[in-house]
Amino acid sequence: MVAADSLGYIEAMSKEVLIKGVVVSGRKLGTKLGFPTVNVVYKGDIKGVFVGEILLGNEWAQAVIHIGKKPTIQDDEVSLEVHILNWSGEVKEGINVSVKLSEKIRDTKKFEDLEELKKAIEKDVEFVRNWYNLQGGVIKIK
Repeated sequence: MVAADSLGYIEAMSKEVLIKGVVVSGRKLGTKLGFPTVNVVYKGDIKGVFVGEILLGNEWAQAVIHIGKKPTIQDDEVSLEVHILNWSGEVKEGINVSVKLSEKIRDTKKFEDLEELKKAIEKDVEFVRNWYNLQGGVIKIK
């Protein structure tokens, strides 16, 4: 595994990348679209949508991870957002987490509207579920 700080921007990942950061509050747009996210402070150069995992406590949870600007809503601030699959719960602001990127799905892009963005996120979630070959169920992290 490669630490994100030593890697810089990558187009095609051949190794997993580990990013460590602190959870911060977000705008709750993901929740409004049906895809709540854990928002993590990030200052690196990696951008895109990824298959990955987040470590909370001592459990890794599978996730769709977006890193970058949000052009659909005209937000130029780079963010790292983690949508955890098959999970219900809340992650408290201020805790330290580790995020692992396993494979890049696509670049960040501007969509026509929020409905198109939601459709793209649904496809991303389906891709990640297939990637992990999930069988369902809910993962609860304490």
